[in-house]
Formats: sequence, C-alpha cells, structure tokens
Amino acid sequence: MVAITVIMAAIVAGFVFGVIQTPQATPTASITISELNNGTGEMTLLHQSGDDLNVSDIDLVITDLGATSNTATLDLGPNSDIGSTWTTGERVTINSSEFGHGFTTGNDFEARIVDTPSGGTISQPTATAQ
Repeated sequence: MVAITVIMAAIVAGFVFGVIQTPQATPTASITISELNNGTGEMTLLHQSGDDLNVSDIDLVITDLGATSNTATLDLGPNSDIGSTWTTGERVTINSSEFGHGFTTGNDFEARIVDTPSGGTISQPTATAQ
C-alpha cells in the first residue's frame, strides 16, 4: 500500500513539475489535392474543413508514388497564398520547381501534411497527375 502511494505521488509530481509531458494533439483537417497538372507544373491543395493550421508548424512531404525516390519535404510557412494561417477554403499551390521533380502525367502523387510539434500526420491525400 505504501509502495502504491509513493508511485502515485511520483507520477503526480512528474506532471506538476513538467518532467512528464502529455503528448501534443495533432490538428485535424481535411485537405485534398484539387489540381495536379503536369502541363502547368502545379499541385493545388485545398483545405476543405477542420482546424486552422499554423503554416510555420507544417511540413509538406510530396512523393511521386510511381518513383518513390522522388520525394521532397517542403516548409510551407509563411506561404504567399495563405499567409501564416491556413484556414478552411484556402488553397496552396506548389510548383514542380519547389518539388524538384515534374508531376509526371499518369503517376500518382501523395501530399502528406505533417504537424511538426506533434509529429502527427494531419492529412495524406493522393491524386493522379493529368
């Protein structure tokens, strides 16, 4: 009984003094690839619903699923399309020069949006380049 009390006291003290931290929640949002065009060399991402996203806390990992070695991690913030916060209804356009590879027609691409403070994936849409 004494051992249980000591263990409980240690756990409570850990939370109170910040030694034990609760994991940070990953924001939730529905993001889609609304356009993926090889001709224009652009991928457009649409924030359909969910939490407002602080762009300085977001990494965008783009992968050509037809050639997985074609992967790039982009920092969105601050983005000229949306400023410092990405809200519902706003679009972000990524140029193939930012990606470092072309958006090859017929290939599937994945755009994984990662919350850097929590390390969690916010959204992971895929689309086929036209």
